[in-house]
Amino acid sequence: MAEDKQSVINSDYPITAFRYKATIGGDEINFSEISGLDLEYESTEYKEATSEGIKTIQVVGQRNTPTVTLKRGLFEKSLALYDWFNSMHTDDFTKKDTIISLLNNNNEAIMTWTLANSFPTKFEGPSLDASSNDISFQSIEIKADSMVVADQ
Repeated sequence: MAEDKQSVINSDYPITAFRYKATIGGDEINFSEISGLDLEYESTEYKEATSEGIKTIQVVGQRNTPTVTLKRGLFEKSLALYDWFNSMHTDDFTKKDTIISLLNNNNEAIMTWTLANSFPTKFEGPSLDASSNDISFQSIEIKADSMVVADQ
């Protein structure tokens, strides 16, 4: 009976956005916020002079790759994201596949975003304020060759 209720909830209610995991190059890293999982196409306006006047057509262009922002709390000795960003100008820099999985109540992946050959384009350290007791956050922006969205 309880299983029937759970299946009704799973099918009738939207998926919550607070249960997810991220894997970068095979390493699972916890983030408090992930944004920018957007896909869009460029469009170009094409104008043509015809006997009836000027005719305007929208032409589909290239698909843009997203800029994904990954934000997490800053911990002691947690420089893995900075090290990846800082290694971009070295000989041993490698792009990494990033997989972001949205999880259900049983922590099973129900939707994934796979960013192939991702690389960091921006690292942002915490905002420091002596009059505040907020948590220190760091974030990294990544781009990728492509992004594929799949359900499980």
